[in-house]
Amino acid sequence: MGATSLPALASSSPSPSTVSVLDRQLLTTAHQGNLWEITTSQQAQSAATTACVKRVSADFIRDHRVLDAGVVKAAARLGVALPSGQSGAQLRQTAALKSLASTSAYDAAWLKAQYPAHVQTLALVDKVIASGTSPLVKSLAKSARPVVARHTQMVNHGVCQA
Repeated sequence: MGATSLPALASSSPSPSTVSVLDRQLLTTAHQGNLWEITTSQQAQSAATTACVKRVSADFIRDHRVLDAGVVKAAARLGVALPSGQSGAQLRQTAALKSLASTSAYDAAWLKAQYPAHVQTLALVDKVIASGTSPLVKSLAKSARPVVARHTQMVNHGVCQA
């Protein structure tokens, strides 16, 4: 979802009030999700006990940084204010994972936490592709979909068997 995949827009930016609730939801949810993915994946770099989770988490860091750069750029172009950090639920989940750091339970817990996060994001992405109103947000969703789908497969008994 880098800058090259974003469609060219007219020079005038739409006002935040013209951005649909669904499009705004994708931008804010994706931003917080990306922040959570980056944080928990950075944590996994030192807390995981298997090479597989460390490898997958490195991929997640790279991919979610790129995805978030696209989200931040689109939100700025559309005049949508993004949250400054993770949600309370995400912060609690990050802390719960941290409490398992370097134990045999960490890797399975990390994979288990990643799966529903990606499934929920995939559902929202598909909803925006089908019903979003902003061409910029729809393009963002279309370019994010294969990445989120690949991540979902990676943590659903695909790459690492926990």
